[in-house]
Amino acid sequence: MPVFEKETGALAVTDGAVLTVGGIESKQTPKDVLAGSDKRMKQSAGDTGADKSRMVKMVNQDLEEVESRTMTLEDWHNKWRRGKTKFHMPKVHPSLQKFYDRMLQGDGGRRVFVPMCGKTLDLKWLSDQGHGVVGNEVVEMACRQFFDDHDLQYTTQRIEGMDGTVFKATDIDLQLFNCDFYKLTSDVIGTFDCIWDRGAMAAANPEDREKYAQVIVPLLKPTGAYLLDLFELENTVFAGPPHGITDARVDELFASKCNIEVLMRADRLGDWQRSWGLESFWEVVRLLTPKQT
Repeated sequence: MPVFEKETGALAVTDGAVLTVGGIESKQTPKDVLAGSDKRMKQSAGDTGADKSRMVKMVNQDLEEVESRTMTLEDWHNKWRRGKTKFHMPKVHPSLQKFYDRMLQGDGGRRVFVPMCGKTLDLKWLSDQGHGVVGNEVVEMACRQFFDDHDLQYTTQRIEGMDGTVFKATDIDLQLFNCDFYKLTSDVIGTFDCIWDRGAMAAANPEDREKYAQVIVPLLKPTGAYLLDLFELENTVFAGPPHGITDARVDELFASKCNIEVLMRADRLGDWQRSWGLESFWEVVRLLTPKQT
């Protein structure tokens, strides 16, 4: 499943700077803020964990009318077939680069997981830093495009014990598990020192958030770090993805097992987001670390 990646440009901008959002340039004033700021957006609609499909007319990020916030796996396959992948960022994610050292928590190679990765450039960048990289993506086309785009040779084999295929680079330590994210377990994919979630949870259906957390947390080693990029947005007319999520809901999902630190809350409202009918759009980056028992 591809995830929403917005082309934000530099995270720190100066007054009157041009910030690229979703491939569209818009003039913005500096609005990057750290945790503890009084700046807050309107709370996301339906962010209780009990949100259901709504039979009202809404639009998705392609400005197509839809009646439900829920996307099936076939919907994601269709987006790739139709080339509706504006969510793909043509550069390494700025938040990964900004908070890379916090996620790494020391020197040396790490085993890094990137869920619902699409064909993000982050995979190759992490590999180039000397890490063993594992991605997960349900759309086979996206997996093949990733290797083709980077001119990487690879082999494929069936995933033992489940429906799916592993794409393995032959010359670097990089694998893509082409399968349903919700079928993954540590028995299948192992555990990780770092997880970089650049909008995967934001792309997941809101009703699947508890299931998402139940899959992702056991994949993190007890000494690991989970860098989580989410969004806050007022979404009464926007079907998503991305889907907004509040601090309270993140706490409900993760606080019992993880320490949660908000690293950044930044205003990312641009022309593309306004075209969805949004009045606010905030990027929130958190670092989660397992609580020691």
